[in-house]
Amino acid sequence: MEEKMNDANFFPELSDLLKSGAQFGHEKSRWNPKMAKYIFGIKNGIHVLDVQKTHEKLTTAYNFLKEASTKGYVLFVGTKKQASDIIKEEAIRSGSYFVTNRWAGGLFTNFNMIKQSLAKLQSLEKQFEEGVQGRTKYEVALMKKEWQTLTRLYAGIKNLTTKPVAVVVLDTKFEKAAVREARKVGIPVIGIVDTNSNPDSADYVIPANDDAINSIRIIFRTLGNAVMLGNKGAGVQHQLKDYSKEEIKITKAVEVEEVAERVSVDSSEEETARTVKEAAAKPVKSTSKAKGILERAKEAATEKPAVEAKPKKKAEEKPAKPAAKKVAKAKK
Repeated sequence: MEEKMNDANFFPELSDLLKSGAQFGHEKSRWNPKMAKYIFGIKNGIHVLDVQKTHEKLTTAYNFLKEASTKGYVLFVGTKKQASDIIKEEAIRSGSYFVTNRWAGGLFTNFNMIKQSLAKLQSLEKQFEEGVQGRTKYEVALMKKEWQTLTRLYAGIKNLTTKPVAVVVLDTKFEKAAVREARKVGIPVIGIVDTNSNPDSADYVIPANDDAINSIRIIFRTLGNAVMLGNKGAGVQHQLKDYSKEEIKITKAVEVEEVAERVSVDSSEEETARTVKEAAAKPVKSTSKAKGILERAKEAATEKPAVEAKPKKKAEEKPAKPAAKKVAKAKK
């Protein structure tokens, strides 16, 4: 089975879907009546889906994705814990965007605000690659923490600039926010729908088990192959790196470049090199912008005027009584 799925032209047969457990639904007490046309029967109190209809709907979705991916990029959405790694793997392989941790509200309906977060994430990664200037280790740790928060939401869509041509959603009931936004802006939704979901929530319905790992893998592998055939290898190129475990280089800003620009263009190369060398040898006073929190706190403490200690008043000496008075008292 694994060898068959590794083929780029792989498309599952009915027997492959049965082996993966795609036919098993939820308990009959948890069903959605609109799914009745896709249900084959009940076994041990559990609804069983009609695999032949699953195969037909998967074929329709496959053909649509193959055509749509020639016009743009596709987004894979699935935040269930057991499915996130599978969806991420297939999205990277096929050159698609992906959301596997949490849906960022407003991704489609308020994209201008999302762009600001994407720009911040890209800026942080650029600084981590080139080296952070004029920051303390504590400030770099805070930057890493902010990067972790942003990358959890936007790692799979950080290069997104336009609306995707289609959205593939695992469990339209669980990902109702993503489905609602996509339909609001007119993006076609391909949904893997189980017996407890509403099939009307997706434009292209694939009735199948949305909890079993093998079922999720075989369906997303098939849809990923459709995207690859459509974009012909020209999909999204993901560059994913875990900067939280990387040692970030911290550099100090040296104003050598500014000195080099001030040197006259007509001066000789030796004179220019000598001037730049002298500038580099001089210690550069870091500006307040380049200083860290601790450095600025120390400077503020040293700049406070020292409180002058008030001189203690000497005890006033009492005038000594004249000796004549003492003698007179003694005679009396």
